[in-house]
Amino acid sequence: MKRLYLLAAAVSVTGGMAFSAPQEDAPEKEAAVLDVQTPPSGKQDQPAIPERLLDDSHMNEELGINEFTAPSIRKIFEDLEGLPEIPEKVALRARPERPPMDRCSLALQLGGMMADGFVIVQCGKMNEVKPIALDLSSYAKAIGAGERVNRHAASLLKNAEDGDLSSFKNNLALIQSDVEQELASLRDSDMANLIGLGGWIRALDAATAALDNKFAEDKAKVIFQPDVPEYFHYILDGVEPEMKERRDIAKIMNLLTVLQEQMTLAPDAKPDKAGVEAIRKTTLELLKAALAPVES
Repeated sequence: MKRLYLLAAAVSVTGGMAFSAPQEDAPEKEAAVLDVQTPPSGKQDQPAIPERLLDDSHMNEELGINEFTAPSIRKIFEDLEGLPEIPEKVALRARPERPPMDRCSLALQLGGMMADGFVIVQCGKMNEVKPIALDLSSYAKAIGAGERVNRHAASLLKNAEDGDLSSFKNNLALIQSDVEQELASLRDSDMANLIGLGGWIRALDAATAALDNKFAEDKAKVIFQPDVPEYFHYILDGVEPEMKERRDIAKIMNLLTVLQEQMTLAPDAKPDKAGVEAIRKTTLELLKAALAPVES
């Protein structure tokens, strides 16, 4: 499979997808204020992001592929289209009441919330749009990208009201793109990649729940992608020490290694229900380790 390699070099984030802002901004929750510290740049030889998970904007010659590029949450969900129905108890999950103060949890949970938006579209739970839009605005404000994200959050509400699911997905993708650009200006590649990881974990949660509830061999192969946990394992191995102060990064890495092994099929082997059940069990552990609120 053809792979694209990241360029560990200075990045110029210009251009990208145009967006016409609506007249009114979405209301905001009171947000914590995070003191974002710029980590030193210097990670080299990062592995490839699986090419199928790169969004169109990442192919843009001006934006390019760089150390701040993370797997597109929209592309992750496109990878999972056609799966059985997601159980309602998984589609609607409890989210933290306010943004955490540590950067690692903030990034992981923001990615999970972006993925929540795609889940509710897939499940037709459009009455959940407003809470997610409010949460996204609050978390983006904590990162420092609140002004960029608010216009998209307001558009999410209008898209839901109009039943425009295509524009709804597009605005969710634009939120990730805008946050990446803000993090690029701060030279914070760790947070950009952790957002992608949080989104992938939530997507895997929804996909494995759907397949565990109604197994279909022809549809299950989409979750057997060992290159994705391999990529995120490498990324976590190089995050700044500060990122490991509140989250058990070593445990998350161990679970990613387990998933990589469970997702690796022998030549000519086909997915089976037992394999899906094993991946589901590990995914639930990973969901708790990465996205659950950290106890004080």
